[in-house]
Amino acid sequence: MTTPVSDRTSASAPARPGGSSARLTARSWADTAIVLVAALVAMAAWLHFLHRPLTADESGFLMLAQQWEPGDSLYGDYWVDRPPLLLWLFNIAGHLGPVDATASGLVAPGLKLLGAVASGMSVVLAGVLASQVSPGNRSARLTTVVLAAALLSSPLLGMSVVNGELLAVPFVLLGLVCAVTAMRRPWGWRTAVLAAGAGASGMAAALVKQNFIDVFVFTAVLLAVSPGRVPRLWERAAAFTGGAAVLLGAALLGAWARGTSVPELWSAVVVFRIEAMEMIDGSATSATVARGMQLAAASLGSGVAVVLVIAVAAVLTRGGPLARPVLAMTAWELFGVAAGGSYWLHYLTGIVPGLVLLVAIARPGPRSGLALRCAVAYSVAAAIAVWALWVLAPPEVTPEGRVSSYLREHARPTDGVVVGFGHPEIIAASGLDSPYENLWSLPARVRDPHLAQLHDVMAGASAPQWVVVHGDSLDTWGLDGDDAQQYLLRHYVKRASYDDWHVWQRHRG
Repeated sequence: MTTPVSDRTSASAPARPGGSSARLTARSWADTAIVLVAALVAMAAWLHFLHRPLTADESGFLMLAQQWEPGDSLYGDYWVDRPPLLLWLFNIAGHLGPVDATASGLVAPGLKLLGAVASGMSVVLAGVLASQVSPGNRSARLTTVVLAAALLSSPLLGMSVVNGELLAVPFVLLGLVCAVTAMRRPWGWRTAVLAAGAGASGMAAALVKQNFIDVFVFTAVLLAVSPGRVPRLWERAAAFTGGAAVLLGAALLGAWARGTSVPELWSAVVVFRIEAMEMIDGSATSATVARGMQLAAASLGSGVAVVLVIAVAAVLTRGGPLARPVLAMTAWELFGVAAGGSYWLHYLTGIVPGLVLLVAIARPGPRSGLALRCAVAYSVAAAIAVWALWVLAPPEVTPEGRVSSYLREHARPTDGVVVGFGHPEIIAASGLDSPYENLWSLPARVRDPHLAQLHDVMAGASAPQWVVVHGDSLDTWGLDGDDAQQYLLRHYVKRASYDDWHVWQRHRG
C-alpha cells in the first residue's frame, strides 16, 4: 500500500528543533499563505461584477429556484434539463442578498457572491489536492494553485457567470481529495468516512451538472489499477458507493417533497440530453459553429490548450500510479466539452479539475518544466488582461433589458408573458410569470417542436397577456409553429420593438 502522505512528511522531517524542521514549518506556513492569497484573488475578481445584470441562465435558474414547489411541470411550473442540487444552490443564493430588477436586467449580488465562494474554495482544494499527490514537490503545488486561480478568474472560461460548471468544480475537487486520501490511509473507520465522502462529493457534483461524473471516472480507474497494492479494496469501494447512494437518495427524496419525481428527473437530465444532441446535430445553425470556433479560440487564448498538451505529455512520459486515473478523468472532461453541443465558454470550466491534477502529478524534465511554468504564467497574464478589459467596458442596456423595462411599465402584476424562445432573463426581470413551461429555447425545440403546447397555452384559460418574439416569427430554426404564429397574428397586436425583439399584447376584451 502507498505510504500515507502524512507519514512520509513526518518521516522526512528531523525531530530536533531549530534546524531543518523549523525551516520546513516556515515554508509550510508560507505555502499556506500563498494558497489563501490565491483563493482571495480568485474571489476578489468577482467583486466588480456583483451588481452586473444576470445572464439568461442565471436569471432563469434563480427564478425557477425561488418558485420551486409542487406544480404542473418538473420544477414547479417550469421545466429545465438540470439536476435538483443546482436549483437548491441558486435558492440559497437568492437569500444571500436582494434581487432587484433594473433597466439593464435582474441584479442579484448574492448569486455573484456564491460564485466567488465557489472559485475561492476550488483554489484551496486544488492546493490541498496538489499537496497530497505531490508531497514535497513545492513547485508543483504552487504552480497548481496559481493555475487554478488564473483559470477561475478568467472571463475566457465564463467568469463572471455563475453556472453549473463553476458550482460543480469544488465538489469534484473535494471528492478527489477524499478519494486520494482514502486510498492512501490504512483501513479503518476514518478511511471509510473519507471514501464515503468521496462518493458523496462526486454525486453532489453530478447533481449540480449531470455530466460532472469526474470523481466516479477517477475512482473507478484508480480501483482498477490498485489490486495487490491497496488492502481492503472492496471495503473502500463499498464505502465510496454507499456515500454516493446516500446523497443521491437524500436529493431524490428532497426533490420528491417539492413535487419532482424520479422518472421526471431521469427524463430531464439523461433522456433529454440525448434527444437534444440529435436535434442540434440535425438542425443547428451557423451560430453553433461560430461558438465552437470561439470556444477553441478561448482555449488557446486562456492558455488552457497549451497547459493541457504540456501536462499530458509530461504525465505520459513520467507517469506515476495516478497517471491512468487522471488521464481517464481528463479524457471524460474533454468529451463533455465536445459533446455539449452548444459550445458556450463556460464549458471550459469543466476541464479545470483534470487540468490542475495533471499539473500537480506531472514530473516534467528541465525543458518541459520551463515550458509548463511559462504556459501557466501566460494563463495568469491572459486572465488579468481579459479581466481588465471586461472591467473597463461600460455596462450597456441591452434590447432584452429594454423589453423587460417596457413590460414592468405597461403590464399588470397578474399578466402573463411568453418569450419565444429562450432568454428567461426577460421574464425574470419583468416580474411576471409565464404560463409556458419551456423557458429555454432548446427544451422548446426538443419537447415542443410544432409549438402545440404553446398554441394550447395561448388559446387556453391562462393565455399570456404578452408575447415577446425574437425576429419576425415564432416559426424559427428547429421549430414548425405555423399554427401558433397564426394565432399570434389574429389575437395579439404589436406594441413595441427593440432591435430584433417585438412585444405583442393580447387584444383586450
